[in-house]
Amino acid sequence: MHYTIHQLQILLKVAETGSITKAAEALHITQPAGSAQLKKLQEQFKLPLMEQLGKQVYFTDFGREILLLAEDMANKMNEINCKTHSYKGGLTGRLKLATVSTGKYVLPYFLTDFLS
Repeated sequence: MHYTIHQLQILLKVAETGSITKAAEALHITQPAGSAQLKKLQEQFKLPLMEQLGKQVYFTDFGREILLLAEDMANKMNEINCKTHSYKGGLTGRLKLATVSTGKYVLPYFLTDFLS
């Protein structure tokens, strides 16, 4: 099996957004590129990962199992990045913020120094 991290990231984003088009937009790739990567990922398995009805995507039981494993892998990759930053002396971790609707215009200005 030769699936890539990128393909798993696309799969996770499709699960999050419920749409290949929305996932592609969120990942800053074209919809055909996202679909092609998902097709290559699907070819690795004899069982279907998802079914598409109209524009809505539904994951099969097998697909949901693969999603759980892909989420674990994504979390482990995040841990690797955090460890790397911490060994370099950087501040690491996950930050969750809540703000009022107008804060979305101001908050990015204050957070740019923290983005890697």
